[in-house]
Amino acid sequence: MASKGPRKPSVTRKGNKVVQDCGTCQKEVTSKDETLQCEVCMQVFHITCENVSSEIYTVLAANIASSTLHWFCNACNRGAVKLFNVMNNIQLRQEKLEKDVSELKEDFDRHKENSYEKKEVDCMIAQAIQADKRKLNVIVRNLPEQESNNAMSQGTSDKNQVAGLLDELDIGNVNIAEIERLPASRDKSNGRKSPRLLKVRFKDMKSKLLVLQRARNLSKSKSPVYKNVYISPDLTYEQRQQDRKLREELRNRRGKGEKNIKIFKGSIVHTEELESDTETTKND
Repeated sequence: MASKGPRKPSVTRKGNKVVQDCGTCQKEVTSKDETLQCEVCMQVFHITCENVSSEIYTVLAANIASSTLHWFCNACNRGAVKLFNVMNNIQLRQEKLEKDVSELKEDFDRHKENSYEKKEVDCMIAQAIQADKRKLNVIVRNLPEQESNNAMSQGTSDKNQVAGLLDELDIGNVNIAEIERLPASRDKSNGRKSPRLLKVRFKDMKSKLLVLQRARNLSKSKSPVYKNVYISPDLTYEQRQQDRKLREELRNRRGKGEKNIKIFKGSIVHTEELESDTETTKND
């Protein structure tokens, strides 16, 4: 049965020597073997175990180092395709956002004499810029924090907490650029001080998407530390308002008996439409 997520590299110890095993046959991988390393689970495989021909191996070996080509093992390939489809959609949305910003700036130049329109355009540009700044961020809620007045000690504690969270999500290496605790807030229901929100900024979209994808499993965690931890995209105020309105509309429509609907890419859609679009994409 295929693994549900990226697997950890398999290694064995022979005396004082640590050797790596093939992720399929579990036999030792030597320098004489023709092998490939999966870019998702980081396991090494004999090409014969993954049904890769020598001709294809020659092409891959010559181009993988330069990032011209990528290779995934059979177990990870299906999930990787889905992930790259999501990343492609985000890239398209990013390109549209950049185009919208350019059009807004052009519109500003055309209407700069009209102060009302100028303020409106300025506001829209500022919103677009804020959204762009947050595109690689996630917000972590309810992750315990150390009570300390020492910034260095607090920072080290937060890094350790994030490392533990990634272990819980069974995620190996991700590229984190910055970890920051946001200003404190208090639980209005009982005045209890809650852990401050934690902002994590990644260096690339792939790392962010992987964390968001795995975050859905936290509610099933057996650890009381992580069971109530939530991870979400870092949205602007306007995006949060729009998201809140969509969720309220979704609840109202479901309350009236409407079924098979969900929020998808900023709109409420019927699940049958998504399945139909998916089948059409596959056929194309």
